[in-house]
Amino acid sequence: MKINAQKSHDLIIGVIFGGRSVEHEVSIITAHQVMDALDTSGFRVLPIYITKNGEWYAGNPLYNIKLYKNTSLNLESQKDVYRVSISPDRTVRQLIHHPNDTSRWSFKKPPHMWADVFFPAIHGTFGEDGTIQGLLDLADVPYVGSGTVASAIGMDKVKAKSLFRDAGIPVLDCIAISRDEYEDSPTDFIQKAEGFSRYPLIVKPISLGSSIGVSRCADSRELEEAVELAFKIDNGVLVEKALTEFVEINCSVIGPPGHPSVCEQPCNDSNLLTFEAKYKRGGKQSKMSGNTEGMASLERIIPAPLPHEMTTRVQELSVKAFKVINASGVARIDFLLETPTNNLYLNEINTMPGSIAFYLWEASDLSFNDLVANLVNLALEKHRSRRRTRFSFETNLLNP
Repeated sequence: MKINAQKSHDLIIGVIFGGRSVEHEVSIITAHQVMDALDTSGFRVLPIYITKNGEWYAGNPLYNIKLYKNTSLNLESQKDVYRVSISPDRTVRQLIHHPNDTSRWSFKKPPHMWADVFFPAIHGTFGEDGTIQGLLDLADVPYVGSGTVASAIGMDKVKAKSLFRDAGIPVLDCIAISRDEYEDSPTDFIQKAEGFSRYPLIVKPISLGSSIGVSRCADSRELEEAVELAFKIDNGVLVEKALTEFVEINCSVIGPPGHPSVCEQPCNDSNLLTFEAKYKRGGKQSKMSGNTEGMASLERIIPAPLPHEMTTRVQELSVKAFKVINASGVARIDFLLETPTNNLYLNEINTMPGSIAFYLWEASDLSFNDLVANLVNLALEKHRSRRRTRFSFETNLLNP
């Protein structure tokens, strides 16, 4: 598959990564892969790193993954790295320098830093969930990926399941509970879950990805431990039936309007694809200081060994799911294929997939460099379209 990619060597792309998320390190890997591709394609890159405490820093030296291998990293001491923020005021067209970060330029004017397009590469909370998209919408800047609403829906597995089910896309049923509700009556929820389906059961945080906090349970003791573990990292938990004989099938979509990639079958020795299996296998060196492959290090079969009819069905449902939540940019849609019955279930949609699913697009005849160029072009087009919308008008309501 070929998708035309237009590149501009004059554009500055601000890549935002890190963040207050349990997927912080995954974001660092994805961002450096993206910056590699942008740099190779001739774009100018502005790295914008958010620490685990929520502090924002910007500067070219942040494009070096070796920095983040130092657990005692002090960014305040890094030359040409500045503490900044993005203003929600759409008339402020530069990164704002933090008032506590003035010592290093007390005798000179601080540098002007801004980007033509912003590229959020944050997975999970405060990045993939619509929060940073809302900030960028307020600032009225072009940015890569899904908007505020689509990002929020994609992060909420329960609400996404409901929308997909209403659209005729098959999903596994689940029950869900908030932390406060569970703490009021934990025994009642465990009993409710056991009445919902026979073991084994799967426990998931509602709003996290990368298989973090996901557990497979064989009895009530494991179920209670899994629920309590998930509540340590999220405010909501869901429980669903665990399939016993299945394969995972994934497909990526870029759009709008929505083009599907080839499908993949991740390989895993267990019945649960863990965080370690996704991100800690293999790895290759990049030109910027040896970042690993991220999601690309996972062992997988591409294209997935499926009959043509099933491949087509996965691709069609992937595009449909992409459109149902009004996604944009690139997404990866994960399915579970029950092998005895051939039943297919949409497991989740990732609106900012690890490694932006470049391995699926390379197998679809779209290079990583062209993929990021397409995403930049889509961001610019989305911003142009949004600017055609009128958000305010003059009235005499306060002066009758």
